[in-house]
Amino acid sequence: MKSKLLATGVLFAVPALTLAQYPAPAAAGTVAISIPAPSTVYQPLTPLQKAERRALNLITPETLLTSSFSAGIGQWRDTPPQWGEGAEGFGRRFADAEGYIAVHNSIAFGFDVAFHLDPRYRRMPQARFIPRLRNAVTQTFVANKDAGGKMINVSEIGGNFGAGMIANEWEPKGYRSVGDGLSRGAFGIGYDVLRNVFREFGPDLMHPGRRASSGKISELEHAFTGQ
Repeated sequence: MKSKLLATGVLFAVPALTLAQYPAPAAAGTVAISIPAPSTVYQPLTPLQKAERRALNLITPETLLTSSFSAGIGQWRDTPPQWGEGAEGFGRRFADAEGYIAVHNSIAFGFDVAFHLDPRYRRMPQARFIPRLRNAVTQTFVANKDAGGKMINVSEIGGNFGAGMIANEWEPKGYRSVGDGLSRGAFGIGYDVLRNVFREFGPDLMHPGRRASSGKISELEHAFTGQ
């Protein structure tokens, strides 16, 4: 009796398992919907996450290197001359560069939240050189929105020109005009273009083939790309 029940169970179980493993095709006239895996679904950042990213922009290797380079150029040109030479002069110029970046990111964060913009840079590692270069330059002036779509990048444009004007408050006499503020803002936008170009191509230069082979991003790449 037990052997008959076991045999009957097997007869019903095998077809059931087979159907579960190979589901029936969709009926004629219906549309199959493919749901992407959770890891491929784009997740917008919360305001807190945006604030964290903007705050971290002050201490990334990229920012510290750029601020040091800017201070060095100012030191070499003795600009502004009121800040003098030596370690003190370099320190004031370095603080000036970091102050500009802090104000820039504070203003940009306000635009990120108000207009629901995503501050992350999006690479195109599989594309050719010209489309990737265009992608880097375009993202300086066009931002991705949290819910999809794009709009003018008011965060970076407004952040740069706003920081350029506010920097007049701590600049010495002779460097506080509207023209000086606009010049600093334009220089900041130019810097953003170069930064995005490095974000696009920098990881390939630092770790050739790693991204294609493992699909992972290193901590150093994260610091530079903001991904």
